[in-house]
Amino acid sequence: MKTLQYLIILLALFFIKHIGYSQTNDITAISTKYNAMLKEQHKGIAILTKKKNKTETLSLGDYNLTENSVFNIGSATKTFTAILILQEHEKGNLKITDSIGAYLTRIKNVDGSLTIKALLTHESGLDEVIGKNILDIFYGKNDALYNANLLDQVEKNDPEMVGSFDYCNTNYFLLGRIIEKVTDQNYFDLLRERIFTPLQMNNSYPYVHKHLPNLATPYFQEEDVTGYLDYRYFANIAYAAGSIASTLSDMQIFYESLFETEKLLKKETLKMMMESGNEQYGLGLFKFNVDGVTYYGHGGNNIGYAFRNQYNPDTKDLYLAFTNCKTIPFKKAITNDLLAYINDTPIENFKSINLDNFKKYTGTYLLKEANLTLKITLEDNKMYLVSEEQGVKSELSQKDETSLYDTTVGVVLTQIENNHDSLSFSQNGFTTTISKVSLNK
Repeated sequence: MKTLQYLIILLALFFIKHIGYSQTNDITAISTKYNAMLKEQHKGIAILTKKKNKTETLSLGDYNLTENSVFNIGSATKTFTAILILQEHEKGNLKITDSIGAYLTRIKNVDGSLTIKALLTHESGLDEVIGKNILDIFYGKNDALYNANLLDQVEKNDPEMVGSFDYCNTNYFLLGRIIEKVTDQNYFDLLRERIFTPLQMNNSYPYVHKHLPNLATPYFQEEDVTGYLDYRYFANIAYAAGSIASTLSDMQIFYESLFETEKLLKKETLKMMMESGNEQYGLGLFKFNVDGVTYYGHGGNNIGYAFRNQYNPDTKDLYLAFTNCKTIPFKKAITNDLLAYINDTPIENFKSINLDNFKKYTGTYLLKEANLTLKITLEDNKMYLVSEEQGVKSELSQKDETSLYDTTVGVVLTQIENNHDSLSFSQNGFTTTISKVSLNK
């Protein structure tokens, strides 16, 4: 299943360090916990929080990333696209229950009877087209690649996924086309006219280009990739699924305007946006259920940038964080800590590993469901989870007496009683057993 494969692929996004155990709740505790480790890894993160109507910011690690640094928000663009569609719904120019075939000429392998709502909620079963050969396109500097019609490359859909959540950028690429057809305006002009200008998001742009003022330098695999930036990659490829450039300060304005005013959508339309869809996704918004509280937002990842955010409509508290590489370092841990901070719960430091208890689990393991080989290694009194296929290595910390924890994607590895050759593998509600296929020498 694509969802499981996606969760496992996220194992490629590993970064972690550990220090002694303590707990507190203060924004400076986050700096204390992560700043030195980020500098050691040559990574940087900018953070903005709003708690009890007070806004605070942090610049962690390297690069001096701040709330005013410009970056690509990636898939958070989808929320903007959904708003443009819902504005047309409010005007009566379309209904989200309309079939897409009423607005788009026939596209091979795209069922015209699918509804606009199925695209908004990622329940179309359509084939992913934007993610194909994305590195080749980004690095290729090939005009033909940038100008190709991606929709000609859509392959046959998965009919079993129609009506089920299956995140796919193709949905929002098509929504961009529908917006342009209905309004007879360019998607990027609409962003400026309906969102950036009226909200005075003065440091936001419809797409990235290398000459944007205060643009954070993008890195991919520890290489500065500024020279590979091409506006056509963002405008033609990422498009309505991931093109926008903004700042944390502007994104605070955006989320507050969406959830706390009617500048973008009427209250009843916002309610539909939040409550429609499925448990994971509404109309252009992810739903995050944490300890019985539902947060809303939309992260984004692209080559050189990553963005995470969550907003609590009950308290009006939020956090925003971005980095200038493809994934947020310490993503799982740092987002948990940001939620802990805005909710006044303790921020705990990482626990050091009891090597006497865990070093016997070093070895090579097979995650059968993903056909993925993982290694647990011991180096210089530190333990790592390694995926050689992905070319990545993550240092582990101890969760409790019987479990190890990866703080980027939230994988928990738990001992199985009287079995040193297998571990329980848990991530986001998925649990299986991984077993050794060979031992480290």
